Amino acid sequence: METKNKAKGYFRTFLNIAAGAGSVIGGAYIFSRLKEKQNTEARLERMEQIVEEISSPEEQKGKE
Repeated sequence: METKNKAKGYFRTFLNIAAGAGSVIGGAYIFSRLKEKQNTEARLERMEQIVEEISSPEEQKGKE
């Protein structure tokens, strides 16, 4: 009977550790995806600025 209780205790400890590890890994994954999305948005904004800078002189040449 005592062995059965020890086994339950070990199993419960194992489940707690597994749940903690899973939450850490899940949180890290979500954080990395959010950071990747922000990096992508920043790159797109920078490309838009470059395109606007390039197109502005061409538009001015066409008007003159």
